[in-house]
Amino acid sequence: MAFAAGRITGSQEGRRWVQYDGREWTQFLPREKQAYVAGFLAGGALADAQAAGAADSTAVHQAVDSLVRSGRLRFPFGHMVYVTQLDEFYWWQNHLPVPLYAALRDIDGSLKGHEQ
Repeated sequence: MAFAAGRITGSQEGRRWVQYDGREWTQFLPREKQAYVAGFLAGGALADAQAAGAADSTAVHQAVDSLVRSGRLRFPFGHMVYVTQLDEFYWWQNHLPVPLYAALRDIDGSLKGHEQ
């Protein structure tokens, strides 16, 4: 457990999340990749719910459920779809400098059948 805590602390002292790119992605363990993408998707779902007018916790929960059921989330695919696509994207060395959030946006556009 101390190793895991030290690992987290070490990464927190590094670059900010907005600077994360393929260099971080290729160093993440599989569970870290899954956690990163799940957090990204949760943040996106929260933003979608708030954009739909949800203000309190109950309304956010109901809005997210509704968005999921209707297929209207901005990032509608499962987290493992995005994890796999990011692994493939960052396999290319010239993609390593692309920020993770930008790669996820572009991947989502490709999955939906249009380029972002």
